[in-house]
Amino acid sequence: MPRFFPIDIHSSKTPNIGEFFVFGERNSGTNFADALLRNNFPQLSASANDRMAKHGFRYGWKHGFPQMIAAPDTTLAVVMFRDPERWVQSMHRQPWHGAKHLRELTFSDFLAAPWQSIVDEKNFGITSGADPRAYAELQWDRHPLTGARFDNILQLRNAKSAGFLSLKNRFSNVIFARYEDVANAPAEFINMIGQTYALTARAKFVSVDQQRGRKSDGKFVRHVYDDLTQTDRDFIWSGLDTKQEEILGYIP
Repeated sequence: MPRFFPIDIHSSKTPNIGEFFVFGERNSGTNFADALLRNNFPQLSASANDRMAKHGFRYGWKHGFPQMIAAPDTTLAVVMFRDPERWVQSMHRQPWHGAKHLRELTFSDFLAAPWQSIVDEKNFGITSGADPRAYAELQWDRHPLTGARFDNILQLRNAKSAGFLSLKNRFSNVIFARYEDVANAPAEFINMIGQTYALTARAKFVSVDQQRGRKSDGKFVRHVYDDLTQTDRDFIWSGLDTKQEEILGYIP
């Protein structure tokens, strides 16, 4: 049986978990992790998800910089990361909320393009196309302090990862995990969470076989990506914060 290795775990002395929330960039397995926890911990099935409620997102936009109004000790924060090479390939294939022109670029041009997102779905609280905010630039993907656009998707990752890592200073109970580890050992992931946070999982493990963890999206089929060219790989790693990637476990 494979052993699950999280990046980092923080647990209060007497965890009293009443809900969880999953954070992480797009295409990093957040929906997969969310579905795993809902399927296997019945007591957490009513936790807030990534759908905007009447008064907004409960803990902020899960793909954004930390912006929750509070981080209760009873909330378990689950933070997901993904291998940077596969992540940028997945973002090129499906750049959720990315501006239209980004979707038309070759992979190499996509890597180097200034990042821009748009408000393109009702889940941002825009219910009508007549709303002047509809299809305007999504400010949550700009630098949270300066308001500047990121020079490229790699700079976006550097900043977002720093924001996600800061959650250990905000929540008393938080686990940082790599998508690859969770996907390869989902039952071990659930067992580890149960043991660490004193949560009782279902007697029989319930897997997640649907795309994005949703039946409406159909059965999950793993996408096979082409090998990166050396030029693209060099560009990616020259733009990444390597000290941060080492913390995430993507540099041995």
